[in-house]
Formats: sequence, structure tokens, C-alpha cells
Amino acid sequence: MEGNPQLAESSSDLKFEIGHVLFIDIVGYSKLLINQQSEQLETLKAIVRGTEQFKQAEAEGKLLRLPTGDGGALVFRTSPEAPVLCAMEISKALKSHPELHMRMGVHSGPVNEVTDLNEQANIAGAGINIAQRVMDCGDAGHILISKRVSDDLEHYPQWRSLLHELGECEVKHGLRISLLNLYGDEAGNPELPEKFRQAKAKGHTALDVAPAKSIAVLPFVNLSADKNDEYLSDGMTEELINALARVPGLRVPGRTSCFAFKGKTEADIFRKVGDQLHVATVLEGSVRKASDKLRVTAQLVNVSDGYHLWSEDYDGDVRDIFTFQSNVAQRVVEALQIKLGVEAVRALTKKPTENPEAHRLYLLGRYEFGKYGEAGWTSSIRYYEEALKLDPNYALAYCGLADTYAYMGGVVMPSKEAVVKEKEFAQRALELEPQLAEAHLSLACALAGAFDWRNAQVEFDRAIELNPNLAWAYEIYAWFLGGLGRLDEAIAKDKKAIELDPLNSFFQAALAYFLYHARRYDDAILQIKKTLELDPDSTLGLHLLGCCLLWKGDTAGAIAEFQRSKIMVTGAWYQGLLGYAYAISGERPKAEQILRELEQMAKRQYVNSTAFADIHLGVGEKEKALDWLEKSYEDQESACWYLKVDPIYDSVRNEPRFQALVQKVFGAEQ
Repeated sequence: MEGNPQLAESSSDLKFEIGHVLFIDIVGYSKLLINQQSEQLETLKAIVRGTEQFKQAEAEGKLLRLPTGDGGALVFRTSPEAPVLCAMEISKALKSHPELHMRMGVHSGPVNEVTDLNEQANIAGAGINIAQRVMDCGDAGHILISKRVSDDLEHYPQWRSLLHELGECEVKHGLRISLLNLYGDEAGNPELPEKFRQAKAKGHTALDVAPAKSIAVLPFVNLSADKNDEYLSDGMTEELINALARVPGLRVPGRTSCFAFKGKTEADIFRKVGDQLHVATVLEGSVRKASDKLRVTAQLVNVSDGYHLWSEDYDGDVRDIFTFQSNVAQRVVEALQIKLGVEAVRALTKKPTENPEAHRLYLLGRYEFGKYGEAGWTSSIRYYEEALKLDPNYALAYCGLADTYAYMGGVVMPSKEAVVKEKEFAQRALELEPQLAEAHLSLACALAGAFDWRNAQVEFDRAIELNPNLAWAYEIYAWFLGGLGRLDEAIAKDKKAIELDPLNSFFQAALAYFLYHARRYDDAILQIKKTLELDPDSTLGLHLLGCCLLWKGDTAGAIAEFQRSKIMVTGAWYQGLLGYAYAISGERPKAEQILRELEQMAKRQYVNSTAFADIHLGVGEKEKALDWLEKSYEDQESACWYLKVDPIYDSVRNEPRFQALVQKVFGAEQ
């Protein structure tokens, strides 16, 4: 980075075989004016020299530097983590320099000092060359790393949630290198690099090769005579997904994406699963229960050729179900040649409860919860409570209760009441199992529901640290960040959730929600169209389409979409927006009619206060609207999360009462 190709400021005679290389480049450097080039190089050098990794390695005499005209290479002799940490520091610092467009590549490989004919010291070797090729595959803001480095980073749990597989990229001389994109909330670029987008557009599927250590668990088939035993086969599937998702280095798509293939038996099903879920292998099987006897059949299939890697039958009593699940999971790990540490092995074989009947009741609770309606939620609570009577130390059952109340709050019961129960059950789960990712996620939701933003973020981060494959953790975290106005971070988190569970229409719709809150209405509409391709009846998708059309000035189109979403799910939240749209379109009588309907509904069931606020805003009654919003805060309704970002509140955003309300909700997070 000193402006010439010589080896600069080498503090000792460093000669070593493997170097950990960070290659840096200023994008568009050649198009800059000479004075701009000089300014940007000086800024870059100052940023790099200011990083802790640079200063530490240089002080220890374990750093080599190879300058180039528009960037350079740093060669660390410390650890494979050093160049990655340095890249993250640089990326964070670049946020204060929007004029500086950088890309970075990291690789570990052979690096040596050499002397040329003029006796000038320099650095050479495949490590340098490949690091530059890695970098060349990225765009401004990207931190790309080679598969060699990602394999080394598997030993550092903090990196797992930041590494995103891209596949292979062809570079000079026909060389193909496997790459990962490193990004998080504070650093990196989550967008797909241009080279990969171009390859996809041309239909080059080589770049989409699924990672070898990847698996989709298809819904196990219920072969029992009693069709009501389907909860058992679904539960087996879900628990195998959860168990395998905790295996370090294994990519496992989420439940929704796997269950999208339930009942599908076409001849090319494995290829379709591989293409759509980006996996190399598929686990399928069946469950047959007769009285207290159980037979589980499982087989692991290679997507590329349909070859059965293994197939096995497990026979025993229903009480042996945990052993079956553990054996299947371990066989998958062995077949994919994944090396597990002691803790990972223990987690894979750990039983959630020693009571088979408690487990059966828990599975019934999950099954009912998945129906996502008041009747199902009520049933799931009953099953979880019965499970806990049999095993009071069943942590996952407490998580189930917490999650159920989280969904019911603000929909069928006051949020304030729900949050108290959420927090109680989540904390009980954590007392029993402090390392349970699901329990940390449940507590994060409860704390966010109580507007305890800082502690909620700690719990979200901990859940992801414990299980980087927990798609719902990224998804709910995204909603949390979106409400705080950190929309870029929310979009990045939601994209990670989609990466883990690509066929989840709710995740896809949520991405449109964050784009909508960012006032990117056209981008949101494009995303909604993707959502509706997955699920034409997506209530959230239809509702959001109405919101986007509303703020783009197409009030009639908005009303049509709000009416469609109201038909799909009768709920006060949706009716409030419909009433607002009627009001601003000049149809005040219709708006007032919906207001009367909500008042009658409130006599029979819980109605979210923001529904009333929306309609009063539409008819221009700001003080009444603010009365309802203040009640929403008192009831701790989750709708308060969006006071900062929702366009519907723009008409009162500068009102002192509204500003005071926002201050009460967000406090120190303002």
C-alpha cells in the first residue's frame, strides 16, 4: 500500500509456507482523477493502519504488506481469523467514507518472500494470487472468502451466522474457486455479486452447486392405520430438522421449505428439492405406529444421481423414538463426513425429556400450533400444559407455551397479558437449559414485547450464536430491527432467514414489509409478486400490496387489495387499514361503518387499538387517533414497534403527543 510493488516495512525476515491473506481493492480507481486517487489511497491506508488487527500483527512482526496501485495485500502470520477480523474492521470504518468503494478477498495459502534480479524483496505464491482472484469475484462492499478459510473458521462459532455460501466462480485460466460472502449487520455487502448474477441470467448452474454438507429433511410419511397419528410423522420430521440444524457446518433448510414438498411423489422430486432448496442430499422416510410398536424407515439420497447413500429400518416401542431420531441424525452426520466435537455429539444425542408420553403431548402441541389460528393455539396450550404435568423440566414445552402466547398477544388477547406469560415461560425454559437457542429466542420476543430493546437484542444474538441455522431467529430479529428504524439491517436479517428457509412465504412477504417501511414501494411490490407466486393467498402479501398502492396514490387499487386480505383473515388490523383507505378516498360513510363494526367486535373479543387509530387518522381526527395510540402503548401492543417507520403516522409525526409517545416506546433507543 505504499505505492510501489516492493515489499514495504517488513519488520523481520519472515519466511513461511502458509499465509493468511487479505487482498483489498478500490473499485473504479482507474476512473478517478489523479488527486482523487491520491486522496482515496491515503484514506484507505489510514483506515487499514488504524485497525487493531493491523497494529497487533505489525507489532508482533507477523505482518507482510504488498502494495498495488489501487489497494494491496496484507499477509498475516497469526491465524486464519486475523484477515477476516481485519476485513470486518475496515468494512465498519468505511461506513464513514461513502466516497470510498472497497472490495476485499481472503484466502490462506502458500506465501513466500522472494528476491528479484535487482535484489528487491517481494511477496509471491499461490496464496497471494488466489486471494486476489477471490476479491475479483466481488463488488463494492463485498468481503469474499475462500472455502479454505471458511473451513478454518468453523472452529470459531461467532462466524457461522456471517458466512453465506455462494458456490463456485470461474476465474483466470479456467480455475474454479468455491466462495462465501461474509456479511452481517455492521459490515459486508449482502447482495449477490454481479458475476454470480450474470451467470444465473445465462443459465449457468455450475455456480449454484449446493454445498456438499447440506441436507433437506422431507416430511416423513405417516403409514399408521390411524391417520390421526400424522402428528407423530410430522413431529419426527421437525425434530430431525432441528437436530441437524444444530450440527456445525451443515446447511439445513427450515421447516416451511421442507414441508412444502409434503405429499409430493413425482419422479424427479429429489432434483426439484435440490434445485429449490440448494441442497446436495435429501433425507426421507416413514413412520408406522401400531399400538405401542413403532417402525421408522429412513434413507439418505444423493440429489445429483438419486443414489441411496444408506437406508435403514428401526423397530421398537414408541418410547424408543428418541433413540430412533438420534440414530438417524448420527448416520446422516457420518455419511456426510462431518466431524463433530464433544459438545456437538452430546447435543445430537441429548433427549429433550425422558417421558415418552410428555413428548407425545408436546408433538401434539406443535402440530396444533402450526395451524396458526385461535382454536389451534388454545389446543396447543392445553397439550403443552399436560406435557409439563408429566415432566415439569421439559424446557421445549415451556418454549412452546411462550411462543403460543407470543402469537396470541395483540390478536386474540391483550399484548400486555401475553407478554407476562411469554417472559415467565421463556425464563423457566432458560433456567432448565441455558444453552437452548429456542429459549433465548422466546425470551427475546418477550423482552421486545415489553419494549426492552437492549436486552432483547442480546437474546436474539445469543439465539443465533447457539444455532446459526435457526431461521425464525433471523426473521423475528428482522422485525425487531425494522421497528427500530434499522431497515438495512432488517433486510439483511430477513434475507438470511430466506436463505435458510427459501419457500417460506411469510419470510418473503416480510422482506416486502421492510422495503415498504423504507419507502421503496416499487421494490416492495416486486417482492410481493414473488411472495404471491409462492402463496397466492398470502394475507400479509395482499395487505402489503394494498399499502404500497395506497402510498403510490392508487387508492382504488389499495381498497381492492385490503378487501381481499380482509376476506382471507377477518382481523381488526386489516379492517383498520381498509377504513383508512375509504376515508382518504372520500368515502367517509364506509370508513365510519367499519369503525362501528370494530366497536361491536370489541364487545365480543379483543381488538387492537391501532385499528381504531388508523381510521381516525383517515378522517382527520388526530387527537382521537393519538388517544388510541396511547392506549396501544399502555397495552404494550406490538403495533407500537412500527411508530417510527410506518407511513400512516406521517400526518402526526411532528405532533408533540406523538413524539412523546415514540420517546416512551423507544426511550434510549431513540
